[in-house]
Amino acid sequence: MEIFQPLALDICLREVYKLLILVEVYEMKFDLSDVEFSRNDINGEIKIPKFLDSKLAYLMGIQIGDGFLKKMVRGTSTDYCIMYDGHGINEFKWYNLYLKKLLKDLFNKEVNVLISCRKSVQIRFRSKAIFIFLHQNCGILESPKTNIRIPKIIISSNQAIKRSFLRGLADTDFSLTFKKRIKKNYYPVIDFQTNCKSLHEDTKKLLVSLGFKIVYNYRKSHRYNKVHDSYYIQISGRDQLKKWMREIGFESPNHITRYLVWKKLGYLPVGTNIIQRNRILKNGPKMGPLRPRPEIC
Repeated sequence: MEIFQPLALDICLREVYKLLILVEVYEMKFDLSDVEFSRNDINGEIKIPKFLDSKLAYLMGIQIGDGFLKKMVRGTSTDYCIMYDGHGINEFKWYNLYLKKLLKDLFNKEVNVLISCRKSVQIRFRSKAIFIFLHQNCGILESPKTNIRIPKIIISSNQAIKRSFLRGLADTDFSLTFKKRIKKNYYPVIDFQTNCKSLHEDTKKLLVSLGFKIVYNYRKSHRYNKVHDSYYIQISGRDQLKKWMREIGFESPNHITRYLVWKKLGYLPVGTNIIQRNRILKNGPKMGPLRPRPEIC
């Protein structure tokens, strides 16, 4: 697979990454007395964070977005399952080089990155200690995600923690699009859609508290011949995108390449994936064919 290659740190990249350094802001200390370690946790030397900081807040955003957290009881055995699932092409590099390292830094957990039979990229593992910590201490609800809330420890934290959480949620569940104006797709819109009303309400309040101008509403969406509830939030315009990149930003190369291509060309070609956008950034707007990718089941 051809993946996103690092670019020179020019003025454009410095704008993107200016505030993405994860400053260690210790907002609160956890009471870890109820966290239990399984034998595998002990043998694997799993560690649990003692403080809420920007790295953990970012992971919590990812967990709300792409994460799966489930306690599964089978007879006399119990599995504490944690999984992350993303786009097999656009998010492979981010999973492999960033999310994998983040789990190692936070929990000392070694994980593998796989491509599933559905062609999504996945990280999945079991850990009793990490499960209990995310669920009880961090306030992440178990799957399925029907009544998701932004955890109270995020809502009551300072702006640095809120921004880190929001960056993690945006990297997984937001989209950066460029709407057509006249003939080309150049008008920026940061878009968030969910079928969960409680998450929609919490995210809306969080964005407003950070000074973003938003448009939000509810609509019915049609998917797989079924009608679904859809709650959306949009942050539109160049000034709001500039504010986002300055104060929140993205870690995911999927979003970053969309932004950089738009900066380079003044618009974003329709239907490009991360491989094609990387080629545009290196060679210009002409795009070649994609290489075939092996499946790992």
